[in-house]
Amino acid sequence: MPFPRAPRLPAARRLAAPVAVAALALTLAACSTGSAASTGGAEPAGDPVAGGSLTWGVSVEPVCYNPQRSGQQNSYPIIRNYAESLVGKAADGSYTPWLAEEWEISDDETVYTFTLRDGVTFSDGTDLTADVVKQNYDAITAEDSTLNSRAAFAAYDNAEATDDHTLVVTLAQPDAAFLDSVASIGASVLAPASLKADGDLCQPTDELVGTGPFTVADWTAGQEISFDKRDDYDWAPGYAEHTGAAYLDDVTYRYLPEATVRTGALTAGQVDVIENVQVTDTTVFQDAPGFQYLTGPTTGTAFSLNINTRIAPADDVRVRQALRDGFDLDALIENQYLGTVERAYSSLGPDSPYFDEDLVGSWGNDVDGANALLDEAGWTDRDDDGYRTKDGERLTIEVGYPEPYVRDERDVLLQAIKSQLKENIGLNLDVQIITGALFSDQTAKGTWTVYPNTLPTADPSNLFRSIFSSEGFLYTAAEADLVLDDEVAASRASLDPASRKEALDEIQATVVDDARYVPLYHPVYTVAAKDTVHGLAFEPQLDSPAGSYDVWVQP
Repeated sequence: MPFPRAPRLPAARRLAAPVAVAALALTLAACSTGSAASTGGAEPAGDPVAGGSLTWGVSVEPVCYNPQRSGQQNSYPIIRNYAESLVGKAADGSYTPWLAEEWEISDDETVYTFTLRDGVTFSDGTDLTADVVKQNYDAITAEDSTLNSRAAFAAYDNAEATDDHTLVVTLAQPDAAFLDSVASIGASVLAPASLKADGDLCQPTDELVGTGPFTVADWTAGQEISFDKRDDYDWAPGYAEHTGAAYLDDVTYRYLPEATVRTGALTAGQVDVIENVQVTDTTVFQDAPGFQYLTGPTTGTAFSLNINTRIAPADDVRVRQALRDGFDLDALIENQYLGTVERAYSSLGPDSPYFDEDLVGSWGNDVDGANALLDEAGWTDRDDDGYRTKDGERLTIEVGYPEPYVRDERDVLLQAIKSQLKENIGLNLDVQIITGALFSDQTAKGTWTVYPNTLPTADPSNLFRSIFSSEGFLYTAAEADLVLDDEVAASRASLDPASRKEALDEIQATVVDDARYVPLYHPVYTVAAKDTVHGLAFEPQLDSPAGSYDVWVQP
């Protein structure tokens, strides 16, 4: 079920004209590419009911619960229960009030003036003020900041709290993605006590305090986390379906990494909702009496192979292009996901208004061409196992897949690609499941090899900045000819949707043409639930299930 905009809150009525134009363009584009959230939610028999409990079975335990530090999509639906942003983002691409009730943008697109809502408090009783928001944004953007959200605030210059309810943010240059960054979970506003706390706040202790509709009641590492609702909560985002406190009295997220266990827990009534439904279990819930099955939007990046162009033999574009075209991606995706996901041609999902349709059908499954490229690159000999060699060295490209980010049986897909690459072109795709700590070390040193990943957010310039620019997490301090800094900057230079589309199309085409980025499929979040559970939805800014604020249980 998509997020309808709630009429109760004033829209950003003082939005400058360029923003209104951009929002309209996004809306039209979204309509042309299909619904942002395909769902099969159960129809409620009556009005929402307050009270009761709900238990989720989720596939991954968050590595970090700090919204400003986490980069793990599976953590966001849990974090959203206690962490909120100044601005919300609706399914139609428009921005809605949240902790800020309205905002203005200067004509030169460099000054954003936010007016905060009255009466907002953190769960420790502290008032939300403009100065607290300024402290958060200053901490995110500090020169020594290691927060994951820092990258999205690249244009931030300074903020000034002119009174308790007015925050004036000045950018160093126009940034079309800034409002999207403010709406992101990474820009969630934490209490002053959290900002003063020592450590990374990755554990959900009393020091991690937000303004959300729930507070942490209990947490057992490796098992579950539970929340109690805040009775005094009354500042839901403009896209929410109701006002006031959450319907549920409490909600629990149980960590159930095995897909079959999650399915069994739901069918046995041990949990009420599960996410990341195993493909082969789809028919257990879809159109089945007593259950509902929902799928989310695809506006983020495709699940893709980011290939480190600094490491041989992938520093040769011919080798990368051979990898890109040396297997039958359509067949592999269909065989593994049984038509539940779409094979990718571009780095952006088809629900994004900036999806480049010209790339569809333009590459892939060209085994003869891939072999010719490797011959040209000098990989002409074969070893006893059938792999290509050059100067006695086997043609090998390593894949380092961090274990905390493995989901949707993507490791199985990589093994299938590995098998075809060996058979078709003699390339050894050495797939290794590594620890998160090792990957962090590799990214810091620039020694990562192939990084399989997907990024969930609605504004593509934020995605592309993270993975293709020298300011992102993959190519930090890389040589200028290896990054797309100018192209990314062009995509953020103006709110004009036409010029943004042109710049973003160029990036999508460039990274596929030189095969530094091999899109595999467009992932969708899947959720199954009892048919007595209502209000389940996906947060468009994340492509993920939303928090449990609008969820209620039919008696």
